[in-house]
Amino acid sequence: MRRVALARLGTLALCLIAACTFDEHAVAVQPPQVVVHAVLDPGTLEQQVLVERSLSGAVDIVKNQRFDAEDPINTGSGIPIGGAEVTISGPDGTLIGREAPVSDRPAPYSTGRYVVAFGAGGASASPPLRRGVRYQLRVRTPDGAEVTGTTVVPDIDPANPYPLNVTFNRDQDSVRFAWRGVAGARTYLVRVESPFGAFLQFMDSTNVTLKGDLRNYFASSLQRVFIPGFRQRVSVAAVDSNFFDYYRTRNDPFTGSGIINNLDGGIGVFGAAVNFATLVVDVTQDTREPAFEGVWDLVVTPFPPPIMLRLYVETPGDPAALSGWWMRNTAEEREGVVGTRTKGRVVLEFMANQSAADTVLVFSGEQRGDSLVGTFTPGTGRVVFLKRPSPY
Repeated sequence: MRRVALARLGTLALCLIAACTFDEHAVAVQPPQVVVHAVLDPGTLEQQVLVERSLSGAVDIVKNQRFDAEDPINTGSGIPIGGAEVTISGPDGTLIGREAPVSDRPAPYSTGRYVVAFGAGGASASPPLRRGVRYQLRVRTPDGAEVTGTTVVPDIDPANPYPLNVTFNRDQDSVRFAWRGVAGARTYLVRVESPFGAFLQFMDSTNVTLKGDLRNYFASSLQRVFIPGFRQRVSVAAVDSNFFDYYRTRNDPFTGSGIINNLDGGIGVFGAAVNFATLVVDVTQDTREPAFEGVWDLVVTPFPPPIMLRLYVETPGDPAALSGWWMRNTAEEREGVVGTRTKGRVVLEFMANQSAADTVLVFSGEQRGDSLVGTFTPGTGRVVFLKRPSPY
């Protein structure tokens, strides 16, 4: 009986193993496709066309690079396509896109980035980009692939390139925009630049109110949209159907499947967006901790990084979230600061371009009365900031 029981157990084990064995199939590497991104904007003279290949897994790409707007494909972990023929045609003729090499940078810097200049050239200027009319894009790669698309530019004047700068107390204020319907616009895009990633919202109505405590559902930890100490651009754009369809859908980063695609011969977008309302808000908030919040001056340092910073307790508690701005000297633009305070330990990340993904310096220390004492990374030696006695 024991042998029978053991035999039955052995048979059962084999059956379980067989049941847990799945058919194995090799997944073939999908052939790469041509990917094109171009959005016409009458508010700028130079229209950019980005041409690259979809990620098939067959080519190793470099990740975690610092993003460079003049080399968006390489630094954005893409595979650029150089040497393509790029044209944009409209009612005033056809303009040729020129690949945008940078003289003091070696190849393949800026490969795959093509610039089409509308309304440039002085007396012999090329025709301007017109509102309310149709344009055609044609891209032909060196290996003979051809991608085409069309778009109609919404009919509205672009916003002033030098927007109004206003103080915005997020505890008390709201941002409000109202506008008339725009011919040729499928919908409207509200955008707020934020250190934790842009806040974006499509809307069909012709007015919007953004409250100061709004949360950014695009941010990894649902941080607030408006961060004290930052100068944040708020804008409203009229967008065409191609733009709306492409950016409201999700895509697989390797194959591009799942998106609504309006291009023939490739994937991506050729659309139009006219930014017609823009405001820059200098974000502040009510004082929460007078002994900590305010302006701090650098008084002891082994090397000359920031000379002053302004700190806010962005979210109280333990840990507390901190934010603010810093300056290397009084003639330079403010840069952003974010950080934490945990059990009295203060960590501050000094950023370039107000982006939390672009940290240039880290302070770690503690508050001792009217002083912040600690060290910088990178760097060695004692660092001391002294708090100004009066509020900023």
